Amino acid sequence: MIADVLRVLEQLPDPKLLRPMLLGLIVSALVLAILLALTFWLLSGISLEGGGWLAEALDSIGALEIAGTVGAGWLALLLFPAVALAIQGIFLDGVAEAVESRHYPTLPTARDVPLLESVGSAVKLTGLVLLVNFLLLPVYLFLLLIPPTGLLLYYAVNGYLVGREYFEEVGLRRESSVELKATRRRNRAKIWMDGILLTLVFTIPVVNLAGPTLGAAYMVHRYHRIAGNRGHAHV
Repeated sequence: MIADVLRVLEQLPDPKLLRPMLLGLIVSALVLAILLALTFWLLSGISLEGGGWLAEALDSIGALEIAGTVGAGWLALLLFPAVALAIQGIFLDGVAEAVESRHYPTLPTARDVPLLESVGSAVKLTGLVLLVNFLLLPVYLFLLLIPPTGLLLYYAVNGYLVGREYFEEVGLRRESSVELKATRRRNRAKIWMDGILLTLVFTIPVVNLAGPTLGAAYMVHRYHRIAGNRGHAHV
């Protein structure tokens, strides 16, 4: 894992990778801003009217506004990994081509996956991840009382879903869906750990803006390592 992370970082100045990464960063920033606005709007609709003197005291010192802002940011970070799946679907081909042309130049030409198919697949899983996290939100909140179980559950669940999606999106360029599922099942533990690492990156403020495209670059290396294409690697 560390070797593949270093490979991605070493290639950052490469214009072929830099362009989709910067575009992905801009899209990620816009999406995160929308998520923040949406979650803040949802939380602002919560009223403590009738909450008695404590609610009045908190309101008088602006504590409710502060709590709402912090809560909106926290929820947006929780939901960002799901949206990152759709973002990486848009830039995957450009990122994968940049990585493979530099590190795996002897590989045959990748299968052409239609953009609509790639983005459609990512959007479907994005919906699934959003649904799962919304359903588990009360559990996350409850488990915050028993640290760090809430975070462990969050990273375990999202790591599985994110790792699976990234691996399949990258792998579809090289294998049929049947072959790819067999490869994924044989290596589910490794892919799960990769997904946890990516989810961690997606929840680090600022760093997460480059997460979708850098995550795609990282998973290209992981796919070829798992698929046994290390002999093709050009370092």
